[in-house]
Amino acid sequence: MEQEKFVGEIKQSTIAEFMRKRTQLVGFEFGFNKHMQYVAEFLDNALDAIESFYWKFPEAYDLSNKITEDVVNEIVGKAKEMIGKYKGNNLKEFKTAKEVIEHVEEFIEPVKMLIDRKEPVVIIWLREVETPTFLSDAHREKVRVYEFTIFDNGAGMIPQDLKKFGIYLASSKSERLRQTRGSQGFGAPSAFTDAQNTTGKPITVVSKHYLKDKATVTSFFTTTKNTKDYAINPKKVDSPFPHGTFVKLYYLNIIYKRGYADVYVERASLLNAHITIVFIDPYNEVHVYPRRVSEFPPEPKYAKPHPASVNIGEFQDLLRDTKCKTVLSFLSKTFSRMSEEKARKIFKEANKELKELGLPQIKKRTSPRELTKEQIEVLFKVFTSQKYLAPSKDTVVPVGSEVFEKVVREVFKPEFVAAVTRPPTSGKGLSYVVEACIAYGGEIPYTTSSSQVLWRFVNRTPKLRDNSDCAIWKAAASVNWKNYKLDVFENGLPRGPVRVFVHVAGPFVHVMFKGQSKQALAEDKLLVKEIKLALEEVARKLRAYITGKETAERKAKRAYVLAKYAEKFARSLYNILKTDTEFDGTIDPEMLIEKIKSTIERVETPVEELAVIETGGS
Repeated sequence: MEQEKFVGEIKQSTIAEFMRKRTQLVGFEFGFNKHMQYVAEFLDNALDAIESFYWKFPEAYDLSNKITEDVVNEIVGKAKEMIGKYKGNNLKEFKTAKEVIEHVEEFIEPVKMLIDRKEPVVIIWLREVETPTFLSDAHREKVRVYEFTIFDNGAGMIPQDLKKFGIYLASSKSERLRQTRGSQGFGAPSAFTDAQNTTGKPITVVSKHYLKDKATVTSFFTTTKNTKDYAINPKKVDSPFPHGTFVKLYYLNIIYKRGYADVYVERASLLNAHITIVFIDPYNEVHVYPRRVSEFPPEPKYAKPHPASVNIGEFQDLLRDTKCKTVLSFLSKTFSRMSEEKARKIFKEANKELKELGLPQIKKRTSPRELTKEQIEVLFKVFTSQKYLAPSKDTVVPVGSEVFEKVVREVFKPEFVAAVTRPPTSGKGLSYVVEACIAYGGEIPYTTSSSQVLWRFVNRTPKLRDNSDCAIWKAAASVNWKNYKLDVFENGLPRGPVRVFVHVAGPFVHVMFKGQSKQALAEDKLLVKEIKLALEEVARKLRAYITGKETAERKAKRAYVLAKYAEKFARSLYNILKTDTEFDGTIDPEMLIEKIKSTIERVETPVEELAVIETGGS
């Protein structure tokens, strides 16, 4: 009997095939949040591109100039002129590289003066272009095709990198963690996939690397095979900008509504005040968020794995993939807080235990790939039994309480603002820092919902979704805000003319996100504790301010009442004095009134103001 032939049922597919039907995993699901996700993904990429360029070449940008109100007005005026050229919902389709470059020149015109004077800048235009004809009448009433365009004057991409841009790659961010805005590298490819899936239109990109003479223009589709099909083949052309990247795409979504994409840009500008951001929304409103500080944050360092955060599987993977030639060099060079002395101690103790078990010992020249299963298990056991210093803190770059306060004060114009940056701490073998800021009164309006009060940030990026599922939200809700003289919503967050900001920074956050869309941090006990401590510290400062203000108001009211009757009291006192036979007439009623009023004002004046008066200050 002929032996039956069986075919396996497990099929292999590419990442692109998997993600093409699952872009919602990265946040590109149909709805209002989708507009925000496009803005978030490409704005984050643009900010990363500008920062990485500055860290390599600080002279790339001139931060000595101030973005004045006149400059802002000029940007708005030129943006309005550009908008006027695109009346109606006409969709811009390119057939040649020349047409693309002509369009890029028009698009960057509003910020051309900033580019010329070497300002770090990002400009975004989100525009409703047409009602899709390929949908049924019922669906067409609710959805539109949107044109999304963005430009940044970062370093730009060389042609080889541009070929890879938009296809799914194994991101270096997932191999060596650093304080960056992303971690997996799935955002742009998923955005391109969603754009193509919903509109059938190609993605157009122009990029010029700062070391190249020419820009590269291309228009393409990405495929399920994780490759590109070109509508316009990559072509080198003269560039209308010295360096940077331009991206244009189209996507289908429900009709745009304020409160999502625009809010993301507004909040992103707050903790990225070293870069000017311009956002033109579908209502043709031009939002300019000028650079407010004259320094970039320092460059964060890559974080090596800390022994406390490595499990047996990761340990095996590191042994398998290392370029180190010996086990000893692997131990000393792969991990943070691992000295050569500590590595030799682990090596020695592992061999001692292997000898006791009657197993072959590890030789000094043994390659990590040559270790047996038993040797790896013993080595890992000894490796994890050691005590190590906490993770290095030079991998963390906070905003800083001074900058936090300065920017919040300029943007919100509160009557009171306080910020705090907690000392670096660590979790899962990685360092992180929690920062908190609270602004109260002044031009801050009363809040109608708790989501308006608490602004969450992770590595300088705002988080607008999955509020109640986030460690930041839960920590803020656990604070007893009534104890700090603030009313609260039913969920425990403060209400009134108040804004609360929390920022968590460091490579730690990449292992703490609860999903691919990176909108919420897991409820780690130490993280929640750090956030709560930061919030309570700024809340105490607010309570002291409110208490002082209440005391001053009570004194002022009392002084007002006393002063109101001071004249009557003084004249009555004078009349009594006149009846005294020893009265010499040296005190007149007006003098008595003045002395009483002066005494009232002196007693009721707050100590701080009194000190100013006595020293002749103003």
